[in-house]
Amino acid sequence: MDREPISYLAALETLFKKKSKKIQNGFEMLKANYRSEGRRITASSLANAAGYDNYSTGNEQYGSFAHELSNLLGLEPEQSRDGKPVWTFAICDASEEKDKHGHFQWILKQDVATALEQLGIVTPIVVRNVFSELEEKRNELEALPQKTREIVIQARIGQGLFRERLISHWEGCSVTGFANTNLLVASHIKPWCDCTPSEALSMTNGLLLLPNIDLAFDRGFISFNADGEIIFSPQISETDVISLGISRSMKLRWCYPQHEEFLSYHRKHVFRADG
Repeated sequence: MDREPISYLAALETLFKKKSKKIQNGFEMLKANYRSEGRRITASSLANAAGYDNYSTGNEQYGSFAHELSNLLGLEPEQSRDGKPVWTFAICDASEEKDKHGHFQWILKQDVATALEQLGIVTPIVVRNVFSELEEKRNELEALPQKTREIVIQARIGQGLFRERLISHWEGCSVTGFANTNLLVASHIKPWCDCTPSEALSMTNGLLLLPNIDLAFDRGFISFNADGEIIFSPQISETDVISLGISRSMKLRWCYPQHEEFLSYHRKHVFRADG
């Protein structure tokens, strides 16, 4: 190709302006790739994201979309099959890890992910874990008295005083009322990593949830409005909602103004409001 290469940012911006169904489906697959765990995705999941019937169509159309992008980028992947470029390598790398069913996975390139974020096509997802969050707050934690520090750290993993306060307050799942607290997860509404020590221990900054509801809430696929009514992200399908056993009629059993302070933060910073 004889044209000067351009950036992923410029190429995706140009492509995004095209309104053909094929291109828009390509962006749906690209967004699904970005949002998937570890940014790894199978051909079947790509097909589902764009509404295709089978994985081979998804794989083919993702490659076709990558080909369009490659033309704008002015590059051709080194990888080939039967003498033809495998265009998907323009936007992804091949994962060495297969999924739990043994299926091949594509990993989205970081440059592509960054460009999607900069263009506002996706809401940035920060991958965190307990250890990285504790490390980030090391200085703040070390300034606390030892006993307080231990309590705050326990709160991060849903244990200790924080969990006891939630059990006392809710006496069961905050949504369903399920009473066996051994099976419930103590979850922060405002993420622990964003909390002050007092917020991390606040009873009204916590929900006691069944694991399926906790996972959807923690990852921003659901939230609750000021009246405690459940709201769903456009990124979760009706099929997934049903499979998770989450109903659109669900709501918090009670919701005080003190809860809303933290719920508002969750809706703004955690909830996946974009499609």
